[in-house]
Amino acid sequence: MLTHNPSPDEVSALVVDFGSHTTRAGYAGEDCPRVVCPSFYGYIDEPTPAAGSGSSAPEGEDVNMDGDGPGANGAGAGVGANANGALNGGGKRKGRKYYVGDDGVGVWRAGMEVDNFMLDGVVHDAEPAANLLHHILHDRLSVDPTEHPLMLTEPAWNTAKAREILAEMVFEGEKMPAMYFGSAGVLSAFAAGKPTALVLDVGYNHSSAVPVVDGYALRAGTMRQPLGGSLLTSQLHHHFTNPTPTRSFPLSLLPRQLIAKRDPTPEPSLQPRPILRDDRAPHTTASWNLWAQNSVIEPWKEACAEVISTRGFDFQTAKDLPQSLYEFPDGYHQYFGEERFRFTEMLFDPKTYFKQSIEPPAPLRVTSTTEHSHSLKDLVPLHQLVHDSIMACDVDIRASLLQNIVVVGNTSLTRGLTERLDVELALLMPSQKIKIHSPTIPFEKKYAPWLGGSVLASLGTFHQLWVTKDEYEEHGMSIVHQREWSGAIGGASGTRIRSAFARSMRRDT
Repeated sequence: MLTHNPSPDEVSALVVDFGSHTTRAGYAGEDCPRVVCPSFYGYIDEPTPAAGSGSSAPEGEDVNMDGDGPGANGAGAGVGANANGALNGGGKRKGRKYYVGDDGVGVWRAGMEVDNFMLDGVVHDAEPAANLLHHILHDRLSVDPTEHPLMLTEPAWNTAKAREILAEMVFEGEKMPAMYFGSAGVLSAFAAGKPTALVLDVGYNHSSAVPVVDGYALRAGTMRQPLGGSLLTSQLHHHFTNPTPTRSFPLSLLPRQLIAKRDPTPEPSLQPRPILRDDRAPHTTASWNLWAQNSVIEPWKEACAEVISTRGFDFQTAKDLPQSLYEFPDGYHQYFGEERFRFTEMLFDPKTYFKQSIEPPAPLRVTSTTEHSHSLKDLVPLHQLVHDSIMACDVDIRASLLQNIVVVGNTSLTRGLTERLDVELALLMPSQKIKIHSPTIPFEKKYAPWLGGSVLASLGTFHQLWVTKDEYEEHGMSIVHQREWSGAIGGASGTRIRSAFARSMRRDT
């Protein structure tokens, strides 16, 4: 990883990247975020608000993800709903207590619901987002927010309302001295050392293609669709929780928090008989149960899922595909074969392998079909998304974009995905020279926008672009909108920043 060590006279900035699945945070100039925690949060609506009572769940009710004992530690349980001062972006909910961070949703609590403050890749619920930011700054990074400027990443399609919510959260909630919004696509390109690139981000809720030219994110070529890890997990959930021709019973997908004792089956494919925590099942909400089951599927995806890199999936030859043994938390284990490849084929052939009869996650249904987006009913393969994005750009820059395709995002870690993308693009555009850049270190793919923000926010020449708290109080949101990333690095100041960035990259290589 390319790093830049700030000199003592440079500002000690912080970088926070709100994602649909996880949120990343840390110090500018470092090569890895110090905090990676879920963007999902837990909440309990208490019937009688008791401000300042400090009440907590009864002893013995909570257990962490590994089941190592009762109680959620204070650092991970989040902060109360009234810990951040006034927030006008979402309004307070009386009597609601939030649980955020690693020990937020990952800890079982009676009656706790689970939700996500991200929608369509944008922060849409201010209160839980503010709770998570407060937890990150005070409990995880242990900093005084009034002493550190903050760079926040944002998608190319971010809304003015979401930007206002975040600015209010930073300046009025945490009293931070300065902030800046960085376009995630631009930052991912810069993390790869490419001021000009086509960034394909295959994430949790979305896959998006963002053309970046000399540090500008081109809105005309920006494309997105709700095809990513969440939809893949949803299809796998239906497959696992229903009998199949090779399995006569549904899998329980029980998380460790609900298992008192398990007895692994002696042979693969036999139905397990785990002993459940009867004291917890009646008090487990449907939303937490679904989140926990999806969290059981995620490791299976990482360990088993693979894309056939040289040809498409074929049911007739599926029996010849290599198998992989995997064991679930309840003790069930099986050699998985064709399903390792069949469901990931949806990324390159959604019309065939995405079953629309299976109800998709609600957050994915909000994306509509427009000039720059596809709804669930109109999904296109990843290579088609790249093609459409490049063709929407000026003809003079298409060759540069095709030779600088940067693939990032957690779902892009699926084995064989980059190789298959290369094959499909070559078939789609046989006369073009295509070059794909895909980081080999996993965290560089997963955290690309944060890494780009870390390098840029640590440059000495970047200080001129910060929006200060004084400017915000004098001009309001207009000054924030004026300096949004897509236009901020134009002109003389942008030239100096790009030059400093290039020198940084050369020095580190």
